[in-house]
Amino acid sequence: MPEGLQGLEGPEGTRRSEGSQRSDQPGATSGRRPTAPEDTLAIALVDPAGRISLWSSEAQTLTGHPASEVIGRDLSVLADSPAAHGRTLVDRLIRDGGGVRTDWLRCFDGTSRSVRWRAVPLPLEAGTGLLAVAGHSSQQADWCDPAATDLLLRSSPIGLAVLDKDLRYRFINDALARLNGLPVAAHLGRSILDVLDLPDPRAYEDMLRRVTDAGETIDNLHVAAIRPDGTPYAGVGTLFPLRDGDGRIVGQAGVVHDLGGTRAELLDTARNQRRLELLSRIGAGLSQGLDVASVASRLSAVCTPAFASTVTVDLLEEAVRRDPDSRMRTVVEARGSGETDARIRARVHPLNAAADSGPADPERDLPQPHEASIPVSECIRSADVVSFGTGEEDQQRYHGIALPLLAAGQVLGAVTFSRPGGFDADDVLTMRDIASRAAMAIDNALLYRREKLATLVLQRRLLPARLPDIPWARSAHRYLPAQDGTLAGGDWYDAVQLPGGRIGLTVGDVMGHGLGAAAAMGRYRSSARALLAVGLEPGQLLTRLDGLKDEADNDLPATCVCAVYDGATGDLRLALAGHPPPLLVRPDGSADILAADPGPPLGMGLDHVYESARFAVPSGSLLVLYTDGMIEDPSTFLDLDQGIAMLRRAVHNTETPLDEICDALIAVRPADSADDATVLVTRLTRLTRVRPTPTTEPPAVA
Repeated sequence: MPEGLQGLEGPEGTRRSEGSQRSDQPGATSGRRPTAPEDTLAIALVDPAGRISLWSSEAQTLTGHPASEVIGRDLSVLADSPAAHGRTLVDRLIRDGGGVRTDWLRCFDGTSRSVRWRAVPLPLEAGTGLLAVAGHSSQQADWCDPAATDLLLRSSPIGLAVLDKDLRYRFINDALARLNGLPVAAHLGRSILDVLDLPDPRAYEDMLRRVTDAGETIDNLHVAAIRPDGTPYAGVGTLFPLRDGDGRIVGQAGVVHDLGGTRAELLDTARNQRRLELLSRIGAGLSQGLDVASVASRLSAVCTPAFASTVTVDLLEEAVRRDPDSRMRTVVEARGSGETDARIRARVHPLNAAADSGPADPERDLPQPHEASIPVSECIRSADVVSFGTGEEDQQRYHGIALPLLAAGQVLGAVTFSRPGGFDADDVLTMRDIASRAAMAIDNALLYRREKLATLVLQRRLLPARLPDIPWARSAHRYLPAQDGTLAGGDWYDAVQLPGGRIGLTVGDVMGHGLGAAAAMGRYRSSARALLAVGLEPGQLLTRLDGLKDEADNDLPATCVCAVYDGATGDLRLALAGHPPPLLVRPDGSADILAADPGPPLGMGLDHVYESARFAVPSGSLLVLYTDGMIEDPSTFLDLDQGIAMLRRAVHNTETPLDEICDALIAVRPADSADDATVLVTRLTRLTRVRPTPTTEPPAVA
């Protein structure tokens, strides 16, 4: 009943608002509401504020809205596309007069219908309200028989459609809906470009815009499109603008006739365009996958449901476990082996089972292997295409095709497509291209995975197996790789017990990722450990470490923090090389940043002389050393001070077990970090047997 936005206007100049579905249009059978008998009236009372205060049973029959859903709500809830609400809407309806008007009404099931009604001003205690009255007989237009019009549109073998100025379907008859391969309800309210899979959607949109924007009529238009089930069709038709009583263009209409198979070149164009677009999307998606699970996930996302109902990828267990220097059987060897025992099935990792996993851990990124299905096992064994039936679903026979994943002449697994109705020869050619691209992406992902595993193994071997068990300086640590799935980096940590009741602590971060960063980390850590053992102060140690080069002079730059703590005096000496400053948490819970001259990173060739800073540490304090991966968040531009403050808030009690403190610090680490993260927490107390204190007292912590 209420007025909507601008839309199509009928011959009597009445306005029709734009709605997502129109239940009184031919073909929209699912949106029809039962109508009241012709001699009854649907009545609604609207107060001056625009709220519905009375709703008759006939109004419910007309719209499907029960009284409990509309009484007390604003009248605009019934509008298909409300242009106003509340008192503004009531005032507008009163100002427009009490004559018969036509508007699109939103029904309870979400559809819309055209309703002719009267808005009668009614004095109420709070002001002037409205009495809205509509009847079944009032729906009949004076200038034609609506039943005859309905029969014409429904029975026409020619496809008919009406689009609004936003190119959304406002009406479509059954003939065109069948041609497009979708029910009427799946068209209404949606853009024509969202419904149809066109070879050149941009050019088609430009042509449609010429009709609505310039009033152009396009005759003898030949077009090809792809139905949702993958079958192409060709049609010829006419597009023309729709104008209101004032000559304004309010939309366009189309008349389409199915060409059947008479225009083979159009169908071939549609098939080829669809194939090229699919392969282009697959290439773009697979290029972003760094691990095998994401490759399978992206492949499935692109291919379903446009090309197939399901897409599964099975990775051969042998391809995952093989040594990079070993060789697998080639395709020629597999086909000439003479193996015919179908009972021996290949063992595969079903990659789609890991499609929803987070950042890939190279040691746990694959689901458990199991025996492949008979078609997949035969496909892998023969290195050839295998077609098979997959059963029935919803009274439709499904057909599947398994294709081998071949890379460098070796079988890595199989990819399987299935859909109802089967595939034709062109589809199989497309599948071969898809399988070839997927195999290349999976082969690269396996190489990347092996490098990640090698890097992690090397990194673990180069880091200390355990930290020294010192009662007055107990330590705990955590290491996390980058959360974006990149190769492990060059983070390191170390704790060295030194003579004289001292302990040396180092944490560093080599710039870069991969085997090179892990190897450089090993050289830095071992060198720092040796220099600590000879008794160098932290500043001297970093100066010497900065000057060390391997024979190939290819060490990567690194940041480092070095601290030496004297358990007898509580004296802490500290030096930094481009590294975030440590955090000292006192027994009373207060925390300070141990500021020191950071100096440049090691290995920059600047011959910098690093200085040591001295601090007095209260017994029972926590010293927190960490890498920048603990505090940096590029996505939110988290700066150094904010990151350190975040760590400070994570430590509430210095007497908490060290492992729990490490876990609390890791928990506040920025999500999806693009860098490794290392944290080393040491509880610093005093030696039970105290040496004579030095004559020079260290300054208090700032």
